[in-house]
Amino acid sequence: MKISLKLLETDQQISLKIANALLPDIRKYMSASMEKIKKGLPLILNASIMSTPEYSSLISGELRYELGIPNAESKIAGLIDVWSKNIYVVYTPPAVIAGGKIKTQFSVSMVKVDFSDVLYSSYAELKYSSKKNALPWLEWLLLRGSVPIIKEHEIVIGPNRRSRTGLAVMKQKDGQTWSVPKRYSGTIGDNWITRAIDSSNSEILGFIQKAIQL
Repeated sequence: MKISLKLLETDQQISLKIANALLPDIRKYMSASMEKIKKGLPLILNASIMSTPEYSSLISGELRYELGIPNAESKIAGLIDVWSKNIYVVYTPPAVIAGGKIKTQFSVSMVKVDFSDVLYSSYAELKYSSKKNALPWLEWLLLRGSVPIIKEHEIVIGPNRRSRTGLAVMKQKDGQTWSVPKRYSGTIGDNWITRAIDSSNSEILGFIQKAIQL
């Protein structure tokens, strides 16, 4: 006895049915993957910032005294919190397209290129106790490079009651100018935060690939 089978549908039609059958599970998987990415990226960003020479210097080194930041740790924690909350994942759910293929796409944005989300926050400034003005320490560090910022002044390291940190004070001195120390200075395209993110690029990409890998 011979039995013969004949497919009444084309390969394209079969592929389309298979894709549509798989679509609900793939959408569920990708949705879970996006949640993993949203939760994991802030942890990577936090760790990369805290591992930089700038962070160490702001907490207990040269930058703490040069910029006069007595509570740098809490200010940086506030900045990281803002950046973490501003990480956006734009996601297009999977859909079946021509040829019975399933397509999805997403993009990730982390830190605003102009730092406008943090530059005017209380974390980025130091208030003078006797003046209405504020010292924009983060702007100086991220954007001003090593160009002179304060003329006719210099930093004197040593115990001083007038110092915000207790160990350094800026004094007037003719012919002197103050700028962010060159090894820590930054511009809009190359600064403390961009360097931190660049250093963790491979980790970020590896994490994203692992999160979406089927």
